[in-house]
Amino acid sequence: MQTIPFKVFPDTICAQHGIKDVLPCPWPDCPNGIADESFQIESFLKEESAQIYHRYRWESPIGGTYYTWKNEDLPHWFSAAKTLWNEARRLGLVREKSVQTIYHYTSVDALVGIVETQSVWLSDYSYLNDKREMVHGLEIVSEVVKGVLGSTQSQEVRGLLNAWLDAISNGRPRVCIASFSGDSDSLSQWRAYGPIAIGFTPQLIAIHSNQARLQAVEYDPKIQRQLVEVFINHLVQAYQVDLANNELERIPDVYHRLEQVLELIAFLKDSSFRVEQEFRLVYVEHPQLFERGYLEPPPKRFRVKGNRLLPYVVSSELFPLPDGQRKELGICEIVLGPEADDLLTRGIREFLDANGMEKVPITRSNVPYRT
Repeated sequence: MQTIPFKVFPDTICAQHGIKDVLPCPWPDCPNGIADESFQIESFLKEESAQIYHRYRWESPIGGTYYTWKNEDLPHWFSAAKTLWNEARRLGLVREKSVQTIYHYTSVDALVGIVETQSVWLSDYSYLNDKREMVHGLEIVSEVVKGVLGSTQSQEVRGLLNAWLDAISNGRPRVCIASFSGDSDSLSQWRAYGPIAIGFTPQLIAIHSNQARLQAVEYDPKIQRQLVEVFINHLVQAYQVDLANNELERIPDVYHRLEQVLELIAFLKDSSFRVEQEFRLVYVEHPQLFERGYLEPPPKRFRVKGNRLLPYVVSSELFPLPDGQRKELGICEIVLGPEADDLLTRGIREFLDANGMEKVPITRSNVPYRT
Protein backbone atom coordinates (compact mmCIF):
# COMPACT_ATOMS: atom_id res chain seq x y z
CA MET A 1 0.00 0.00 0.00
CA GLN A 2 1.35 3.41 -1.00
CA THR A 3 2.21 5.85 1.80
CA ILE A 4 1.95 9.60 1.31
CA PRO A 5 3.21 12.32 3.68
CA PHE A 6 0.98 14.16 6.15
CA LYS A 7 -0.08 17.62 4.90
CA VAL A 8 -1.76 20.57 6.56
CA PHE A 9 -2.73 22.71 3.56
CA PRO A 10 -4.41 21.57 0.33
CA ASP A 11 -1.93 21.13 -2.51
CA THR A 12 -3.93 18.86 -4.82
CA ILE A 13 -5.69 20.97 -7.44
CA CYS A 14 -7.55 18.94 -10.07
CA ALA A 15 -9.61 21.26 -12.26
CA GLN A 16 -11.12 18.40 -14.25
CA HIS A 17 -12.66 16.77 -11.17
CA GLY A 18 -13.11 19.83 -8.96
CA ILE A 19 -10.69 18.63 -6.30
CA LYS A 20 -8.99 20.96 -3.83
CA ASP A 21 -7.60 18.78 -1.08
CA VAL A 22 -4.67 17.48 0.94
CA LEU A 23 -5.48 14.03 -0.49
CA PRO A 24 -4.81 12.84 -4.06
CA CYS A 25 -7.61 13.14 -6.64
CA PRO A 26 -9.90 10.12 -6.04
CA TRP A 27 -10.74 9.57 -9.74
CA PRO A 28 -9.19 6.35 -11.11
CA ASP A 29 -6.45 6.95 -13.71
CA CYS A 30 -6.32 10.69 -12.98
CA PRO A 31 -2.76 12.07 -13.23
CA ASN A 32 -3.45 14.05 -10.03
CA GLY A 33 -4.36 10.86 -8.15
CA ILE A 34 -2.95 7.40 -7.45
CA ALA A 35 -3.68 4.04 -9.10
CA ASP A 36 -4.23 2.01 -5.93
CA GLU A 37 -7.71 1.62 -4.44
CA SER A 38 -6.28 2.39 -1.00
CA PHE A 39 -3.39 4.36 0.47
CA GLN A 40 -2.15 5.48 3.87
CA ILE A 41 -0.96 8.78 5.29
CA GLU A 42 2.04 8.71 7.57
CA SER A 43 1.19 9.80 11.07
CA PHE A 44 1.93 13.33 12.22
CA LEU A 45 2.68 11.91 15.70
CA LYS A 46 5.04 8.98 16.03
CA GLU A 47 2.92 7.21 18.63
CA GLU A 48 -0.13 7.12 16.34
CA SER A 49 -0.71 4.65 13.50
CA ALA A 50 -1.02 5.70 9.88
CA GLN A 51 -4.46 6.70 8.54
CA ILE A 52 -5.78 4.44 5.79
CA TYR A 53 -8.09 5.68 3.02
CA HIS A 54 -10.20 3.71 0.52
CA ARG A 55 -11.74 4.82 -2.78
CA TYR A 56 -15.55 4.94 -3.04
CA ARG A 57 -17.80 5.37 -6.07
CA TRP A 58 -21.09 7.32 -6.09
CA GLU A 59 -23.83 8.28 -8.52
CA SER A 60 -24.78 11.94 -8.99
CA PRO A 61 -28.37 12.96 -9.84
CA ILE A 62 -27.08 15.39 -12.48
CA GLY A 63 -23.48 14.45 -13.30
CA GLY A 64 -22.94 10.69 -13.53
CA THR A 65 -20.32 8.88 -11.47
CA TYR A 66 -17.99 10.55 -8.98
CA TYR A 67 -15.43 9.33 -6.47
CA THR A 68 -14.19 10.07 -2.95
CA TRP A 69 -11.66 8.81 -0.44
CA LYS A 70 -12.79 7.63 3.00
CA ASN A 71 -10.77 7.43 6.19
CA GLU A 72 -11.50 3.94 7.47
CA ASP A 73 -11.79 5.24 11.06
CA LEU A 74 -14.65 7.68 10.35
CA PRO A 75 -18.09 7.48 8.68
CA HIS A 76 -18.63 9.16 5.30
CA TRP A 77 -20.60 11.87 7.13
CA PHE A 78 -17.36 13.57 8.19
CA SER A 79 -16.29 14.17 4.57
CA ALA A 80 -19.75 14.88 3.11
CA ALA A 81 -19.41 18.68 3.03
CA LYS A 82 -16.01 18.49 1.33
CA THR A 83 -17.49 16.07 -1.22
CA LEU A 84 -20.32 18.49 -1.97
CA TRP A 85 -18.04 21.41 -2.79
CA ASN A 86 -15.67 19.22 -4.82
CA GLU A 87 -18.67 18.01 -6.84
CA ALA A 88 -20.01 21.54 -7.16
CA ARG A 89 -16.71 22.63 -8.72
CA ARG A 90 -16.65 19.60 -11.04
CA LEU A 91 -20.19 20.32 -12.24
CA GLY A 92 -19.60 24.07 -12.63
CA LEU A 93 -22.05 24.95 -9.85
CA VAL A 94 -19.62 27.15 -7.91
CA ARG A 95 -18.57 30.62 -8.98
CA GLU A 96 -14.81 30.24 -8.66
CA LYS A 97 -14.01 33.94 -8.67
CA SER A 98 -10.36 34.90 -8.75
CA VAL A 99 -10.85 37.60 -6.13
CA GLN A 100 -7.71 38.59 -4.29
CA THR A 101 -9.56 40.48 -1.54
CA ILE A 102 -12.98 40.41 0.10
CA TYR A 103 -14.36 43.39 2.04
CA HIS A 104 -16.23 43.68 5.32
CA TYR A 105 -18.16 46.98 5.51
CA THR A 106 -18.46 48.22 9.07
CA SER A 107 -18.12 51.07 11.56
CA VAL A 108 -14.99 52.73 12.94
CA ASP A 109 -15.70 51.16 16.35
CA ALA A 110 -15.84 47.71 14.77
CA LEU A 111 -12.57 48.28 12.91
CA VAL A 112 -10.88 49.01 16.25
CA GLY A 113 -12.30 45.81 17.77
CA ILE A 114 -11.35 43.64 14.79
CA VAL A 115 -7.76 44.90 14.67
CA GLU A 116 -7.15 44.80 18.43
CA THR A 117 -8.59 41.27 18.88
CA GLN A 118 -7.51 39.94 15.47
CA SER A 119 -10.99 38.44 15.17
CA VAL A 120 -14.25 38.95 13.32
CA TRP A 121 -17.70 38.43 14.79
CA LEU A 122 -20.14 35.96 13.26
CA SER A 123 -23.72 36.96 14.10
CA ASP A 124 -26.65 34.62 14.68
CA TYR A 125 -28.47 34.42 11.34
CA SER A 126 -31.91 35.08 12.83
CA TYR A 127 -30.80 38.64 13.65
CA LEU A 128 -29.62 39.54 10.13
CA ASN A 129 -31.32 42.06 7.83
CA ASP A 130 -32.88 39.52 5.43
CA LYS A 131 -36.17 38.42 7.04
CA ARG A 132 -36.13 35.23 4.93
CA GLU A 133 -32.56 34.36 5.86
CA MET A 134 -32.22 30.52 5.66
CA VAL A 135 -35.97 30.16 4.96
CA HIS A 136 -35.34 30.50 1.22
CA GLY A 137 -32.87 27.60 1.23
CA LEU A 138 -34.95 25.45 3.56
CA GLU A 139 -37.88 25.67 1.16
CA ILE A 140 -35.66 24.26 -1.61
CA VAL A 141 -34.43 21.49 0.70
CA SER A 142 -37.98 20.59 1.66
CA GLU A 143 -39.02 20.26 -2.00
CA VAL A 144 -36.02 18.09 -2.87
CA VAL A 145 -36.41 15.86 0.20
CA LYS A 146 -40.10 15.31 -0.52
CA GLY A 147 -39.21 14.33 -4.08
CA VAL A 148 -36.70 11.72 -2.89
CA LEU A 149 -39.17 10.53 -0.25
CA GLY A 150 -41.70 9.78 -2.96
CA SER A 151 -39.24 7.67 -4.94
CA THR A 152 -37.60 5.46 -2.29
CA GLN A 153 -38.86 2.23 -0.73
CA SER A 154 -36.08 1.96 1.88
CA GLN A 155 -37.49 2.32 5.38
CA GLU A 156 -34.13 3.52 6.69
CA VAL A 157 -33.93 6.25 4.04
CA ARG A 158 -37.55 7.23 4.58
CA GLY A 159 -36.81 7.59 8.29
CA LEU A 160 -33.82 9.84 7.51
CA LEU A 161 -35.80 12.03 5.10
CA ASN A 162 -38.71 12.40 7.52
CA ALA A 163 -36.26 13.37 10.27
CA TRP A 164 -34.98 16.19 8.04
CA LEU A 165 -38.51 17.39 7.31
CA ASP A 166 -39.29 17.36 11.01
CA ALA A 167 -36.10 19.32 11.79
CA ILE A 168 -37.04 21.94 9.17
CA SER A 169 -40.39 22.46 10.90
CA ASN A 170 -39.27 22.27 14.53
CA GLY A 171 -36.28 24.51 15.09
CA ARG A 172 -32.64 24.39 14.09
CA PRO A 173 -29.18 24.69 15.64
CA ARG A 174 -27.34 27.99 15.69
CA VAL A 175 -25.95 29.33 12.43
CA CYS A 176 -23.60 32.32 12.67
CA ILE A 177 -22.51 34.42 9.71
CA ALA A 178 -19.99 37.16 8.90
CA SER A 179 -20.62 38.94 5.60
CA PHE A 180 -18.14 40.24 3.03
CA SER A 181 -18.39 41.70 -0.46
CA GLY A 182 -16.32 41.26 -3.58
CA ASP A 183 -16.85 45.00 -4.27
CA SER A 184 -14.44 47.39 -2.54
CA ASP A 185 -16.45 50.55 -3.25
CA SER A 186 -20.21 49.88 -3.10
CA LEU A 187 -22.50 52.84 -2.36
CA SER A 188 -25.27 50.57 -1.07
CA GLN A 189 -22.81 48.92 1.33
CA TRP A 190 -21.47 52.28 2.54
CA ARG A 191 -25.01 53.43 3.24
CA ALA A 192 -26.05 50.23 5.00
CA TYR A 193 -23.05 49.32 7.13
CA GLY A 194 -20.65 52.19 7.71
CA PRO A 195 -17.69 54.22 6.47
CA ILE A 196 -15.04 51.47 6.59
CA ALA A 197 -14.41 48.50 4.30
CA ILE A 198 -11.81 46.11 5.74
CA GLY A 199 -10.09 44.06 3.05
CA PHE A 200 -9.16 40.46 3.86
CA THR A 201 -7.11 37.87 1.99
CA PRO A 202 -9.63 35.00 1.53
CA GLN A 203 -7.16 32.15 2.07
CA LEU A 204 -5.87 33.60 5.34
CA ILE A 205 -9.23 34.34 6.92
CA ALA A 206 -10.44 30.85 5.91
CA ILE A 207 -7.48 29.26 7.72
CA HIS A 208 -7.95 31.61 10.69
CA SER A 209 -11.62 30.54 11.08
CA ASN A 210 -10.94 26.81 10.92
CA GLN A 211 -14.41 25.52 11.87
CA ALA A 212 -16.24 27.97 9.58
CA ARG A 213 -16.59 27.89 5.81
CA LEU A 214 -15.85 30.82 3.48
CA GLN A 215 -17.76 30.72 0.20
CA ALA A 216 -19.39 33.03 -2.35
CA VAL A 217 -23.17 33.31 -2.01
CA GLU A 218 -25.20 31.76 -4.84
CA TYR A 219 -28.20 33.73 -6.17
CA ASP A 220 -29.23 31.70 -9.24
CA PRO A 221 -32.37 29.60 -8.41
CA LYS A 222 -31.47 26.83 -10.88
CA ILE A 223 -27.96 26.38 -9.48
CA GLN A 224 -29.31 26.53 -5.91
CA ARG A 225 -31.68 23.67 -6.69
CA GLN A 226 -28.90 21.59 -8.27
CA LEU A 227 -26.58 22.11 -5.29
CA VAL A 228 -29.30 20.88 -2.91
CA GLU A 229 -30.08 17.88 -5.15
CA VAL A 230 -26.41 16.87 -5.31
CA PHE A 231 -25.94 17.15 -1.54
CA ILE A 232 -29.18 15.42 -0.50
CA ASN A 233 -28.43 12.59 -2.92
CA HIS A 234 -24.91 12.16 -1.57
CA LEU A 235 -26.02 12.22 2.07
CA VAL A 236 -28.63 9.54 1.38
CA GLN A 237 -26.10 7.29 -0.38
CA ALA A 238 -23.47 7.87 2.31
CA TYR A 239 -25.99 7.09 5.04
CA GLN A 240 -26.87 3.77 3.43
CA VAL A 241 -23.21 2.79 3.07
CA ASP A 242 -22.30 3.79 6.63
CA LEU A 243 -25.37 1.98 7.97
CA ALA A 244 -24.57 -1.21 6.04
CA ASN A 245 -20.95 -1.13 7.29
CA ASN A 246 -21.94 -0.54 10.94
CA GLU A 247 -20.12 2.80 10.94
CA LEU A 248 -22.81 4.59 12.97
CA GLU A 249 -22.81 2.65 16.24
CA ARG A 250 -21.15 5.48 18.20
CA ILE A 251 -23.15 8.28 16.55
CA PRO A 252 -26.38 6.64 15.27
CA ASP A 253 -28.26 9.90 14.67
CA VAL A 254 -25.48 11.99 13.10
CA TYR A 255 -27.14 11.97 9.66
CA HIS A 256 -30.59 12.77 11.07
CA ARG A 257 -29.55 16.25 12.20
CA LEU A 258 -29.80 19.18 9.82
CA GLU A 259 -26.44 20.85 10.49
CA GLN A 260 -24.63 19.84 7.28
CA VAL A 261 -27.60 20.87 5.15
CA LEU A 262 -27.65 24.25 6.90
CA GLU A 263 -23.98 24.69 6.02
CA LEU A 264 -25.02 24.61 2.38
CA ILE A 265 -28.18 26.69 2.43
CA ALA A 266 -26.50 29.49 4.38
CA PHE A 267 -24.91 30.34 1.01
CA LEU A 268 -28.22 30.45 -0.90
CA LYS A 269 -29.98 33.83 -1.09
CA ASP A 270 -32.83 35.34 -3.05
CA SER A 271 -31.71 36.77 -6.39
CA SER A 272 -32.83 40.28 -5.33
CA PHE A 273 -29.68 40.47 -3.16
CA ARG A 274 -27.35 39.75 -6.10
CA VAL A 275 -25.95 43.31 -6.18
CA GLU A 276 -24.19 42.68 -2.86
CA GLN A 277 -21.73 40.19 -4.46
CA GLU A 278 -21.62 38.61 -1.02
CA PHE A 279 -19.11 36.17 0.38
CA ARG A 280 -19.89 34.56 3.71
CA LEU A 281 -18.01 33.04 6.58
CA VAL A 282 -20.48 30.53 8.05
CA TYR A 283 -20.28 28.58 11.31
CA VAL A 284 -22.91 25.97 12.22
CA GLU A 285 -23.01 24.43 15.68
CA HIS A 286 -23.01 20.62 15.84
CA PRO A 287 -24.55 19.76 19.24
CA GLN A 288 -24.16 16.00 18.76
CA LEU A 289 -20.40 16.41 18.24
CA PHE A 290 -20.17 18.54 21.39
CA GLU A 291 -22.09 15.94 23.38
CA ARG A 292 -19.72 13.16 22.30
CA GLY A 293 -16.54 15.16 22.80
CA TYR A 294 -15.51 15.50 19.15
CA LEU A 295 -15.58 19.31 19.34
CA GLU A 296 -15.75 22.05 21.95
CA PRO A 297 -18.39 24.77 21.45
CA PRO A 298 -17.15 28.36 21.22
CA PRO A 299 -18.48 30.76 23.88
CA LYS A 300 -21.72 32.53 23.04
CA ARG A 301 -21.21 36.28 23.26
CA PHE A 302 -23.55 39.27 23.00
CA ARG A 303 -23.35 42.83 21.71
CA VAL A 304 -25.72 45.77 21.93
CA LYS A 305 -27.23 47.24 18.77
CA GLY A 306 -29.90 49.86 19.27
CA ASN A 307 -32.16 48.48 21.96
CA ARG A 308 -31.40 44.86 21.17
CA LEU A 309 -28.91 42.22 22.33
CA LEU A 310 -27.42 40.31 19.40
CA PRO A 311 -25.70 36.94 19.96
CA TYR A 312 -22.48 36.11 18.09
CA VAL A 313 -19.35 33.96 18.13
CA VAL A 314 -15.75 35.12 17.69
CA SER A 315 -13.69 33.73 14.80
CA SER A 316 -10.56 33.18 16.92
CA GLU A 317 -12.58 31.10 19.40
CA LEU A 318 -13.95 28.62 16.84
CA PHE A 319 -10.76 26.56 16.98
CA PRO A 320 -8.48 28.21 19.56
CA LEU A 321 -4.76 27.56 19.54
CA PRO A 322 -2.93 26.61 22.75
CA ASP A 323 -1.31 29.20 25.01
CA GLY A 324 -3.32 32.06 23.56
CA GLN A 325 -1.64 31.91 20.15
CA ARG A 326 -3.47 33.60 17.28
CA LYS A 327 -3.69 32.71 13.60
CA GLU A 328 -3.25 35.59 11.17
CA LEU A 329 -6.56 37.23 10.30
CA GLY A 330 -5.40 38.38 6.87
CA ILE A 331 -6.25 42.11 6.87
CA CYS A 332 -4.62 43.48 3.71
CA GLU A 333 -6.36 46.80 2.95
CA ILE A 334 -8.59 49.49 4.44
CA VAL A 335 -10.99 51.41 2.19
CA LEU A 336 -12.66 54.57 3.51
CA GLY A 337 -16.14 55.51 2.35
CA PRO A 338 -17.22 58.67 0.49
CA GLU A 339 -17.89 60.56 3.74
CA ALA A 340 -14.37 60.06 5.09
CA ASP A 341 -12.15 63.09 5.61
CA ASP A 342 -8.43 63.64 6.08
CA LEU A 343 -8.72 63.51 9.87
CA LEU A 344 -10.29 60.03 9.78
CA THR A 345 -7.64 58.86 7.34
CA ARG A 346 -4.82 60.13 9.56
CA GLY A 347 -6.33 58.59 12.70
CA ILE A 348 -6.72 55.17 11.09
CA ARG A 349 -3.17 55.31 9.73
CA GLU A 350 -1.80 55.97 13.20
CA PHE A 351 -4.02 53.25 14.68
CA LEU A 352 -2.87 50.63 12.16
CA ASP A 353 0.79 51.58 12.63
CA ALA A 354 0.43 51.28 16.41
CA ASN A 355 -0.90 47.73 15.94
CA GLY A 356 1.93 46.49 13.73
CA MET A 357 0.06 46.99 10.45
CA GLU A 358 2.29 49.62 8.86
CA LYS A 359 2.20 47.89 5.47
CA VAL A 360 -1.61 47.76 5.23
CA PRO A 361 -2.61 50.45 2.70
CA ILE A 362 -5.51 52.88 3.14
CA THR A 363 -7.47 53.97 0.08
CA ARG A 364 -10.44 56.28 -0.40
CA SER A 365 -13.77 55.69 -2.13
CA ASN A 366 -14.30 57.01 -5.65
CA VAL A 367 -18.06 57.28 -5.21
CA PRO A 368 -19.15 60.93 -5.73
CA TYR A 369 -21.65 60.85 -2.88
CA ARG A 370 -22.37 63.70 -0.48
CA THR A 371 -24.72 63.62 2.53
